[in-house]
Amino acid sequence: MTDHIDVFDDITSVNKPSMYATFGNKEQLYLAALERYREQQLIKHAQALAGEPDPKKAMRAFLRSVAEMLTAPELPGGCMVVNSAVACDIAALPASVVAAISTTVNQSTFALLKARLQAELEQRHLPKGTNIDQLVDYFTALMSGMAVIAKIGIDKERLFGTIEVALSVLPD
Repeated sequence: MTDHIDVFDDITSVNKPSMYATFGNKEQLYLAALERYREQQLIKHAQALAGEPDPKKAMRAFLRSVAEMLTAPELPGGCMVVNSAVACDIAALPASVVAAISTTVNQSTFALLKARLQAELEQRHLPKGTNIDQLVDYFTALMSGMAVIAKIGIDKERLFGTIEVALSVLPD
């Protein structure tokens, strides 16, 4: 699919027949757009999480990266995955689209956060007995909520404040 992604660079110049000739149908177009989203946006979050040795600072960098994306003026408000999940009846979507959304969430949030937090637990930077799955779900719910409120116009600075409150669950 990536060989067709260049069409997104100037989507306004592509007419409907040309778009369907390139992508086949709406489903394939959405899947290509989601792939592009992962390639351009989600890698930034992964780099932010991996780029800081201190666990709390790493989570701050990761969440701020997400907040910056959610509020970027050049992007539609919110998160493509959350917007899709909220706006669509998941049961009515093609299985390939549901699988792609699930893969994106698993790659961008669950897997990244779980790996980092599990490593911090093993290195004793988190209290023994910390339930990593619940912590991952907590931060995922936070990001989903940030996506929804960013969609209605909450600014980056306010999201940064919310992030600071959320980070209070992690030890200093």
